Amino acid sequence: MSDSTFETLAAVAQDVGRDEDERTSAIHELARFPADKAIPVLIDLMSDDSLAVRWAAAAAIRKFGREMLIPLLRAIATRPADENFYESAHRALVRFGDPQVEHILEPVLDALKQPPTSSTAAVKAMEALKQLQAA
Repeated sequence: MSDSTFETLAAVAQDVGRDEDERTSAIHELARFPADKAIPVLIDLMSDDSLAVRWAAAAAIRKFGREMLIPLLRAIATRPADENFYESAHRALVRFGDPQVEHILEPVLDALKQPPTSSTAAVKAMEALKQLQAA
C-alpha cells in the first residue's frame, strides 16, 4: 500500500465530519500499514469524542502487539490526562496475552481506571516503560 493511500485513510479516520462507519473502516485499514506509520495516528484517534472511533483505534493498535507498547506507554506518560484516551488505552492494553508483559502493565491498567485528574497513570506508564526497556 502506498503513502498516499495511508494519508487518505488517516485523513478519513481523523475527519470528525465523516460518518462513524467510514472512520472506523479507515481505522481498521490503517492497521495494515507498518507500525511506525500507523501507531501514532491510532494513538491520536484514541482521544476522539466518538466512542466507536476510540474503540476501533484501540482494537487496531492491539494488532501491533509488542510494537505498540512503547509508543502507547509514552503517550500515557506524556499526554495531558484525558478520560477518553485513558479508557481507550486501557482497552488496548488489557489482557495483553503475555504473562510477563501483563505483570508489568497491571499497575498501569489500575491507574487508567482512576480519574484522569490523577498523575498516577503517567507515573505508572513511565515505570512500565523502564521495565520493558530493561527486559
